[in-house]
Amino acid sequence: MKPRDNKRRPSATPGFKVLEHDARVGKETPPWPLPAPDDDGVAAAEAAEWARLWSLLQAEEWERMRCEPTVALYVRVFVKASMTGGDPKLLNEFRQLDSKIGISPRAMLDLRWETDDAPEPEGFEVEIVTGERVFVPSKS
Repeated sequence: MKPRDNKRRPSATPGFKVLEHDARVGKETPPWPLPAPDDDGVAAAEAAEWARLWSLLQAEEWERMRCEPTVALYVRVFVKASMTGGDPKLLNEFRQLDSKIGISPRAMLDLRWETDDAPEPEGFEVEIVTGERVFVPSKS
């Protein structure tokens, strides 16, 4: 998709849901819905990934659609696949869950989700440097 500045109409693409950057500001991460694993290392990795995912723009839609168990399954498969060295069965399950919850850009497109324009960071300045390019001959 084109950046919003390059579009003829800067509004949302017709038929797409715009995910806003500030939609989850101040909201808490939902409780983990699955039974805790026996391994403390796995539990810590799942908790970290769970918190990270719920800070994403897509989380607002997951909450609206009550997808907490599906997102938790995604987290569990992601952590297991990361720890087992990429079991092909887990990687296939991982890709399928990704397409269901819209993590990748392709999955977001399939779900007809797009993001709003990200706010400019405070105190961020861009320095534009102009001038002639210096030609440096290669050593042949």
